[in-house]
Amino acid sequence: MDSAELITQVRDELLRAENVLNTDFSFELAEPNYLRVLALMASAPQLQPQFEDLLITLFRDHKVSDEPIAYLMHRLRWPNVRQWMDAQLLAMPDAIATGAPSEKVIAAYSDDWENREFYQHLP
Repeated sequence: MDSAELITQVRDELLRAENVLNTDFSFELAEPNYLRVLALMASAPQLQPQFEDLLITLFRDHKVSDEPIAYLMHRLRWPNVRQWMDAQLLAMPDAIATGAPSEKVIAAYSDDWENREFYQHLP
């Protein structure tokens, strides 16, 4: 599978996870999608910059909410995604009112992320 196909698969899995969140309202039911995303990413670590761009774009364009990104960053802890989230908060004139989604992703970088309890496969 070439890199474009792999990135498309990651995107599609994330969109399916977001659909689960929006229709079944369940973090737990979305976790298998996240695990598939992690496996796809692990199969091509050289594509990390492209995966980071994809995650940021999906989040920025409101195609994927904070929860899938937070889950992935809890596991992956990619600094470029964290830096982008931090920069977004700094650039927001009303971050207290509108920055919650970015703050939720940043919070996931912590070992004691509050949403951990909703997932079965987090270490």
